[in-house]
Amino acid sequence: MLFATPLVPNNVQHYPRPPTYDLPDLPPSSRQSFLLFPVLVALQITTLAIIGPLPKTSPVRKLLPTIVIPIIIGVAIQAVLFCHHLTSPVANFAAGTAAISLTLQGIDLLYVIPSRYEIPLTDIFKFPSRPIHATHPTWRQRLDWAGACCNNPRMLKTPFEPSLLKRRRARIEALTRSQFLWRTFAKVMFIWVLIDCLLAFCRWDLWFSSATHAFATPDTILIGAMRTILGGAAIWMAVDSEHGIAALVMILLAGDDYREWPDMFGFWTESWCTIAEFWAVAWHGLFRQQFVILTHTVSSPLLRVFMPFIFSAVLHFSGAHMQSRNGVDAAVFLVMQPVGILVQQALVGREVKGRFMRALVWISTMVWLVATGYRFLKAYAQGGMFDIEPIPISFLSLLGIVEGPAFRWGWILDLFRA
Repeated sequence: MLFATPLVPNNVQHYPRPPTYDLPDLPPSSRQSFLLFPVLVALQITTLAIIGPLPKTSPVRKLLPTIVIPIIIGVAIQAVLFCHHLTSPVANFAAGTAAISLTLQGIDLLYVIPSRYEIPLTDIFKFPSRPIHATHPTWRQRLDWAGACCNNPRMLKTPFEPSLLKRRRARIEALTRSQFLWRTFAKVMFIWVLIDCLLAFCRWDLWFSSATHAFATPDTILIGAMRTILGGAAIWMAVDSEHGIAALVMILLAGDDYREWPDMFGFWTESWCTIAEFWAVAWHGLFRQQFVILTHTVSSPLLRVFMPFIFSAVLHFSGAHMQSRNGVDAAVFLVMQPVGILVQQALVGREVKGRFMRALVWISTMVWLVATGYRFLKAYAQGGMFDIEPIPISFLSLLGIVEGPAFRWGWILDLFRA
């Protein structure tokens, strides 16, 4: 029997949902275009290594990015439009967003920041673990330094680090290395259990459909809202757990400093209630620097609000397009967010005081996010988000609470057997 709840009858049978995201008629060139991503990274690191120690007066510092940036943009467009389907819908979405985030990061590091400073970039970005000689750096030092720059999308410990991240790093620094590792491991396992429960509620042809799995429950306003909330929760679980796993691997195996792994989300640790605070504080800020790279060039407050979400719309369009060839709904969702921010601020102001008022504003924020995010999450699910097995072992199946095999990655072994 499936886990019995008022919304999930206990007589629903377990339906195995094999991956349905692959396209049998996809040309080989589209699959091979995933090789374009290493090209993006190599172009950025090589160019940054060349211009990093140079002053602004150097013609190479001005000319080389002018040549390389159009190539980076062209490669990213090629990757997004013609590259499709790696190993899972989640990987495809991540690949699409990576193409745009790498492009925006390249524009920022190679053009925007160099145009604002007279001094060499190596004097702006300093990494104790990647020291570079001030006057005669070796190419190994240059490449290591450039790699550290490109591997720091949140701009940690740089002049561009947001104050929010500084506060989160301060909380992490109050912990010992052992405490941080155990805390991160516990969070990953907790999210693992939450994912297991989430699948029990919505996985088996009940809540979400895909290209080959139709909705089993009616598409009412209440159920649509629940689908949106569960879909948003799935994104949070995926991003936060992957960040935690990456932190454990990099700290234990690669020797990273644990203090360089502050939390991604501020749902439970920060105070927020408005739409603007949700995006600035509660949601992950992994691409924040890439979205605000041009806000300093405009004086209009309206453009300052809209520009980051326009970049975000392009990024999420690319991810959804690579996943399901439907990125319009994702882009519309992001473009609508500044509208909600401006309307909400016009009604309640930028700062909301008082517990009762903050509670009302928080409710209005959640209603807005659910109402505008429905089509985005629906398209995400249509691309096969719930057709995959995100965790290898189901604890609920081991306990006999839900149907289905306890080991969920058996299909991977079947591929090797074949």
